[in-house]
Amino acid sequence: MCRAVRLALLALGVLGILLSRAAPGTAQEPLPPPAQLRDEAFRSAQSAMLTSASMALAQLGVRFAAGSDDLARLVRQRQDLVAAWKSADRALVQALGAVGTGNEPVVEARRAEVDALQARIAESDRDMVARFPAYAELSQPQPVPIAAVQALLRDDEALVLVFVATRETFVWAVTRDAADWHRVPVEREELITQVKSLRAGLDPGAVAVMRSALRDFGDTDVEGADTGLRVSFSRATAHDLFRRMLAPLDGLLADRARIFVVAERPFDSLPFALLVTEQPTGDDIDPSALRDTSWLIKRQGIVTLPSVSSLKSLRAAAAAAPAPLPFRGYGAPHLGGRRSPAQVASNAADTAGTLLRGGKVNLETVRSLAPLPQTEGELRRLADTLGAGPDSVRIGAAATKSAVQAADLSLYRVLAFATHGLLAGDIPGLSEPALVFTPPDADGPDDGLLTASEAARLNLAADWVILSACNTAGGDGTPGADGLSGLARAFFYAGARTLLVSHWPVRDDAAARLTTGTLAALRSEPALSKAEAFRRATLALIADPSDPTLAHPAIWASFVMVGEGR
Repeated sequence: MCRAVRLALLALGVLGILLSRAAPGTAQEPLPPPAQLRDEAFRSAQSAMLTSASMALAQLGVRFAAGSDDLARLVRQRQDLVAAWKSADRALVQALGAVGTGNEPVVEARRAEVDALQARIAESDRDMVARFPAYAELSQPQPVPIAAVQALLRDDEALVLVFVATRETFVWAVTRDAADWHRVPVEREELITQVKSLRAGLDPGAVAVMRSALRDFGDTDVEGADTGLRVSFSRATAHDLFRRMLAPLDGLLADRARIFVVAERPFDSLPFALLVTEQPTGDDIDPSALRDTSWLIKRQGIVTLPSVSSLKSLRAAAAAAPAPLPFRGYGAPHLGGRRSPAQVASNAADTAGTLLRGGKVNLETVRSLAPLPQTEGELRRLADTLGAGPDSVRIGAAATKSAVQAADLSLYRVLAFATHGLLAGDIPGLSEPALVFTPPDADGPDDGLLTASEAARLNLAADWVILSACNTAGGDGTPGADGLSGLARAFFYAGARTLLVSHWPVRDDAAARLTTGTLAALRSEPALSKAEAFRRATLALIADPSDPTLAHPAIWASFVMVGEGR
């Protein structure tokens, strides 16, 4: 069902609730109870949000269909059926346009053909769910009713769904024993502008000249550099968003240890951890005021989900046996340019048609990206924290897509990729998100880009996958770039249980402290939830008085946890 229809259904659900509250004696048709309307709207919103990610899901289907196993044959069969249905549907529409000219038998024949194809597609979908349930969840996730979500949640958890329509936004809060929702009367374009404005205050390259190099800005000569804050983040705006979006539901949220967030664009590009729960005081560039700010992360752990339905599959996978080896990391690819992914994306006139040549990736375009030498240190610190040897890190010439695809990654409990991340649309011709690796010397199967659909073909058994690559979680608030849902779904399908992903360029020392701090906390206190371990590592960074820039959300809020938060 198209997004416009889903929006219409959602609007009708809201209208139904309003009518159900009409004054006594008002003549009206019998209506479902508000709880049922709330649930119908909840499921309709999920369907509309999944439709907005259809490009990435379609790419996954194309790549899976290219294989030779039973799953690939079933995927190709469904694609052929859908293509035939579209053709038959067009023929039916044409026949209906000529009704009254004696072609009624043609109309009936076309309608019967459409109905038969729809029945075959439904049968194929049932077969897919029965034989390959994980792929069905990946490629065609289904809306989940409120009661099913409640059955998955623990007493100390809540789920928040944020759906942004054209002229209003709807927010749901679900706990194990209660559910509520509310409407925010603000237009989508206004929210996009507000989120993009907040993101402008989260550019780590503009916050300060850092003591440690910024990976995607190439600053390495920082001896004696000024470390004062130079760009403010509007805490008042962050508080206003909390007040409008979450505060009306805070009775269900405030005392929960973990909140799962499923967010519609543009909120998928803004970490909820940096929303402000109380009116801020002081100056936005004063480190002391920033440390004293009531950030949402101070109150509870925040875990992002690519969809509501992903909670079901993640909870089912949580009981799997742990992998035997502690760590494997890939990063610091051999690249020879000076451009960041953002610079490549902004130079569309020069790059159009150059990334893809003859249907293949142009290796020179990949090589034109700037090298990331500092990522080696981050990977080695992770290896040390987890007690893994130096051979657990693959850098430079060893950090290739071919090496990743050839390795038995199911052996490792923690996997880390420290490299550039590209979003769908970052470079003309790139239709799905990808991670950058060392490109080969000549054209071949290895093009230096591990796309989401290729990541989905990996075989993992990882408690954690750390994507320490810029923009693996999303863009700057502009709708259209599918980053989080594509990469997260892919790695979850491959066998990951929890991801750490970044929203913007990552400062190396902060990235290392967040990742190693989280894993170290879990090693020292195994009973901690993953969300709580990550929250503690984040708070330790904010509270550190040795570097005033650490208090700025541009430094501590880039990473978000995606997946299983316990």
